[in-house]
Amino acid sequence: MKKNFTNNCLLINQKVETIVNKAKDVLGIDKDTGEPILLVSRAKLRDEDCVALYLIGKFIASELKLVDSPSATYIEIADKMGIDKAIVAARLSDMKKKGYVRSSNRGQWEIIFPRISDVLDEVRQRLGMS
Repeated sequence: MKKNFTNNCLLINQKVETIVNKAKDVLGIDKDTGEPILLVSRAKLRDEDCVALYLIGKFIASELKLVDSPSATYIEIADKMGIDKAIVAARLSDMKKKGYVRSSNRGQWEIIFPRISDVLDEVRQRLGMS
């Protein structure tokens, strides 16, 4: 049993490393606050991309133990990304239907770990970084 647990942890760590490598050209994390930072022009991204990247940043910051939780409210995302709250709520709803995000607690949203790589691939392709 312990061997399987160790193998699973190793596999998850490798997947997180893959995610970080895919994200590093488009997303940074403030080392003091754990706040996600877009490294590409906001004008080149769709609103859905910004929402997804923010939640991916929260996930990475959580893995690095810079923040307590990988989740964020739609109000937090709207404020940090400069997007209207109603638009963020609509994009989160769309992303939930696609299986990219889930609402973990009332009003708290997080990216679904197995879908992060797919989301990053789509964003990178739209930006011509594939």
